[in-house]
This record gives sequence, C-alpha cells and structure tokens, in this order.
Amino acid sequence: MQVRIKNLSGKKLEYKTPGACAFDFEAFEDVTFAPGEWKLVETGTVVETPEGYVLVAAPRSSIFKNYGLMQVNSVGIVDQDYRWDNDTIKFPYINMRKESVMNKKWERIGQGMFVKIEKPEFLFVDNMENEDRGGFGTTGTK
Repeated sequence: MQVRIKNLSGKKLEYKTPGACAFDFEAFEDVTFAPGEWKLVETGTVVETPEGYVLVAAPRSSIFKNYGLMQVNSVGIVDQDYRWDNDTIKFPYINMRKESVMNKKWERIGQGMFVKIEKPEFLFVDNMENEDRGGFGTTGTK
C-alpha cells in the first residue's frame, strides 16, 4: 500500500522501530498551553488515506507523562475525504497541569495508524430480538 503525504516541514513520516504499528507526527510550531487551556497543535501534514482504511490519530503516551497534555477527543478519526492541501492533521490537547507548559516545534506530538475498515449495509429494525441485558453500565451486576 502506498500513501500520499504532503508535509510542510519536508521531513519524512516513519515508523521508528520495526515493531511499531504507528508512525509519529511532529508539531509544526511552538505551542504554549495555560493551565486548563486547550489548543490545536498543527503538524503541517496532509495524509491521503487510502480507500478502505481510516487514519487513527492518537496521543503518544509520553505527551501526558512529560507535559500533562491530554488529547481532548481521545482519538481522532481522519476520513478518506480529508485529503486536500489545507486538510492538515492537528492534535487537540488540553493542559491538565496547574502551570503553563510548552510543546516545542519538531517534538513528536501524536501518532497515526492505518486501520482497515468495512462499511456494512444497515438494516433498520423495530427491535433487536435479543434478551435485554440491562443497558449501559450493567455488565457484571447480575
């Protein structure tokens, strides 16, 4: 599979180790977060996700450990049609610390992983014809 990538930094995206299933994105600018503030961190990178795949954008574990930054949407789903010149990948982070923190340009800010998807045909029904198990939060309560 080949993936078209436009990266304003001119740097190549890469898998850092042979066993890595995700590749890293770098920040394209310095970003300072006040306590409790959230911002989008620009990567300057456009990825043309191949048909039949989704690009999952997730935080790197070191971002919270080192900076106290948490990705506000947990993971990002980058659709196949988010691929034009201005459709750059951005990571939304919030500062969970009580002091300001700075993420510097060129630091690895997040990671991306391609996941194969299928689009099933939906069949709308009046009921699910299954035993009612109790709904959200009921696993293991019986």
